[in-house]
Amino acid sequence: MVDIKEKIDYIKVEPIIILPACLKYGGKQNCFKCNSFETNKCKSPRSLCAKEYHGHKKGCPNYGKYDLCPPNAPMFDEIFDMTKDIYLIYYAYDIKSHMEKMKSKHPDWSDRQLRNVLYWQGTAKKLHRAEIKKFLDKYGHLGYEVATPEALGVDVTKTLEKVGIILEWLPMNYSYRIAFAGIPKEGKSLKDYERNKNNKLTNFN
Repeated sequence: MVDIKEKIDYIKVEPIIILPACLKYGGKQNCFKCNSFETNKCKSPRSLCAKEYHGHKKGCPNYGKYDLCPPNAPMFDEIFDMTKDIYLIYYAYDIKSHMEKMKSKHPDWSDRQLRNVLYWQGTAKKLHRAEIKKFLDKYGHLGYEVATPEALGVDVTKTLEKVGIILEWLPMNYSYRIAFAGIPKEGKSLKDYERNKNNKLTNFN
């Protein structure tokens, strides 16, 4: 297992890509009209964007809104050259220490209140962006582009397991922010999908 306290440059990964069944058979992804989705048989991470979570019955409010969010986003291997090295860039936020600190200040708070993203996600995003900037400063001249991989069909949990990083659901110790960096295929670029500047996969700057 990777010791996240140890300073590691960047980790090479081999993305595990799972195509939604609807795309596999030549259709267009629409989770809300898909039997595999409704019966929880779709194994693609792209379907997670449409799953209900607290306060959002129809999943992420960005679903279908941006060119680089499902169901509009391409698959990871449609954009990136899989014969070139692909790197994991992550930041592990110490959610356990954060919750302990919040508990000392607010002893009556529930677990949900203690881990509320409003009190820590901004810091985690900022520190993750700093890691991404360091990567691009070092390797960007080689043509690397950075994306969040789940919307591109990558099973991040299984991919990270292969390099010794075990993601917790729910996070009890560390909450990870994840990005992958790869070199696009000739004639391809995530920037081609940036017609809307709020695209979630490219707004790391």
